[in-house]
Amino acid sequence: MKLWKWFVKCPTLFLLLFGWLGLTAFTWSEGRMPQKLDQELIENPVFTALLEPEAPDSILGDSDVALPDEDMEQDVQNDAEQEKQDAGKNKSDQPDINNVSEIKNTGTKDTEKDLHETIKTEKYEIREKEQEEIGVTNFKEYKKKKTDSRYYSDPGKIALTTEFSYQKTDKSYFDDAVFIGDSRTVGMQDYSGLENAQFFAKTGMNVYDILEDKFITDPKTGEAVTVAHMLKNYRYGKIYFMVGINELGTGNTGTFQEAYARVLRKFHKWQPDAIIYIQGIIPVSKEKASGDAIFNNVNINDKNVAIAQLADGKNIFYLDVSKKLTDKDGYLKEDYTFDEVHMYAQYYQLWTDFLLKHAVVR
Repeated sequence: MKLWKWFVKCPTLFLLLFGWLGLTAFTWSEGRMPQKLDQELIENPVFTALLEPEAPDSILGDSDVALPDEDMEQDVQNDAEQEKQDAGKNKSDQPDINNVSEIKNTGTKDTEKDLHETIKTEKYEIREKEQEEIGVTNFKEYKKKKTDSRYYSDPGKIALTTEFSYQKTDKSYFDDAVFIGDSRTVGMQDYSGLENAQFFAKTGMNVYDILEDKFITDPKTGEAVTVAHMLKNYRYGKIYFMVGINELGTGNTGTFQEAYARVLRKFHKWQPDAIIYIQGIIPVSKEKASGDAIFNNVNINDKNVAIAQLADGKNIFYLDVSKKLTDKDGYLKEDYTFDEVHMYAQYYQLWTDFLLKHAVVR
């Protein structure tokens, strides 16, 4: 009864009290209690949590990128403008390479002559890089003849040495060179006088077995290894390659060219900085060619045209090394050979001389 009398006398006070208790109970039931439990409930009523906006789970929401506010965008714009001003200032501080007087006024101790030479050299190097020479392999056409061979056909053209600004050099050019090939390269090894060059040559060698046949002695281990092993583990500046005489009766010109191209790709992969020289197959004598359906110059010429097409004039060059070894009709000179195929020792010097006059120097 007393409580009712108080309620009748002070209804507003009782309504506020019951309202406060009700909101507090509701806040607890909604799980919206503040984290600081030691706060004073009078100064910081619990139900005020209902009046605070609910924070998102992540500042970025569902996106991976936070969008900048207006102040941030303005800062970015200001930074960009400042960078442009700084760049312009730095650029203006740099002397113009084409203006010698401007360079002189920067306080450098170089003489005007030195500056001219520097500018001239830099311009030359840029121009040299932009105008790097690319060799071109041309072919001389003739009226082709019909052949009845499954190994080859008459291509109706002759491959010429890749056109390039070759330089004449001395034997030291071959100090970092390797010659790879068959019995004719064995002759070069024996009689060329190129004492510092490396030779990976074997009688009877062919393009199909050249990479995997173990016929080379590794200078470090003394073990028998392959051409592939040597090219993977040692560095060479030039690679001179000649095979083909032993493949005249194996497969056809198409299969020969494919195998040859695979070998060249391996060479370049393992020795990317080396200059690769494709040496054309040297023709046989007239006596040999006229009496043999396989070992003849039409077949050899067909193979040479095929491999010359693989020269790119940049990393790979085709050399017709037989120019001084053959007569006007393209046959190996009779007095140069003892078996219609291989040359006497003294004539390998003609081959060497040709190489000395056709050096790519970089």
